[in-house]
Amino acid sequence: MTKTQSVTPGRKFGQVVRGAADIFLRDGFVGASVDDIASAAQVSKATIYSYFPDKTLMFREAMRVELERLEGSFTLDIDPGLPPERAIPQIAARIAEWLANPHRISLCRVLLAETPRLAELADDLQASLTRMLRDPVRAHLDRWADAGLLAIEDTDAAARQLIGLSAANGPFWLLGKPEASGATIQANASEAAALFLRAFAPAQRHGLRRSAGRR
Repeated sequence: MTKTQSVTPGRKFGQVVRGAADIFLRDGFVGASVDDIASAAQVSKATIYSYFPDKTLMFREAMRVELERLEGSFTLDIDPGLPPERAIPQIAARIAEWLANPHRISLCRVLLAETPRLAELADDLQASLTRMLRDPVRAHLDRWADAGLLAIEDTDAAARQLIGLSAANGPFWLLGKPEASGATIQANASEAAALFLRAFAPAQRHGLRRSAGRR
């Protein structure tokens, strides 16, 4: 029977995990070397091996800590008194700006690259991103739907749709394209918001548009 390898924490454990995360996010799992991790963590290779007998164990722990760091990092400070026509472009821009952060792009890229071997980490990332972004967006959509300002039956699904529209450039960032400028993010957010608002406009607004089109 093969002995199950396990992590053995010690005094410099956190230091090693932080150094490992920096190198994994910079070079990926395959490209990361123990020498570089030891240098980043300012410890000896012997110290690293005393904590992590296997590179995969170190990667799992480093990425677990990075996912924990994501929690609470997204805030949506939107004036609750704003109508959806003014607030939703701000929401879309805030989502895009948060996702375009280089550190978060590196985390997504590294975890997606390792999905064939470590699918649970990519699943954890998706679950974390969905929850962190969806819940605050849905709170605004619930308020507007209750007030009749938007015609939404399922605010959970609508929140995920708005997030998807806001993150439309995500695949390009993951492929290493240049970071989007503030102007580009704002332009894309405006387009996403306009599409979303058309899709969920109250019935009377749809009626006004149809009437205007017949003139």
